This record gives sequence, structure tokens and C-alpha cells, in this order.
Amino acid sequence: MDHNKIAKEQLLHLVFGAIFFAIIGVFAVGLDLASGFVKQLGVTAFTSSALEMSAHALMVLDLVLFFVYLLVTSIELVKGMVRHD
Repeated sequence: MDHNKIAKEQLLHLVFGAIFFAIIGVFAVGLDLASGFVKQLGVTAFTSSALEMSAHALMVLDLVLFFVYLLVTSIELVKGMVRHD
């Protein structure tokens, strides 16, 4: 397998992973918007705060796992290219 094929496969894997994490980020933003909406409905402060904190936690977790994914995928790309020299 040549370097170009390895690089294309890994980059494709990286793009689909990024799309997956972006979708999860969109859900986190939607949850944050929902927390603002329920505040306007007059729910208790606990409920709106719980939704808001859940949105923040989901976004932070998504970003941390995305950067770990990028790091691991990049390392695998370099290992794959070095191994096939």
C-alpha cells in the first residue's frame, strides 16, 4: 500500500470523525437553546440550570474527545506511513 492511499484513507476517516463530533456539538448547542427557551416558559431555576449545565458538559466533553480523536488519528497516520516505507 503506498503513502497516498494510506493518507487518503486516514484523512477520510478524520473527516467522517469530525462530522460525527460536529453533529454532537450541534446537539449541545440545541440543548443550550432549549434551556433558554424553557427559562422563558417559567420553569424552575433548577430545571433550566440543569439543562444549561448539561449543554455545557456535553460541549466540553465533545471538544475534549474530538481533540483526543485528532491526536490518536494523527499518530496512527504517521505510524502507518512510517511502517510502509
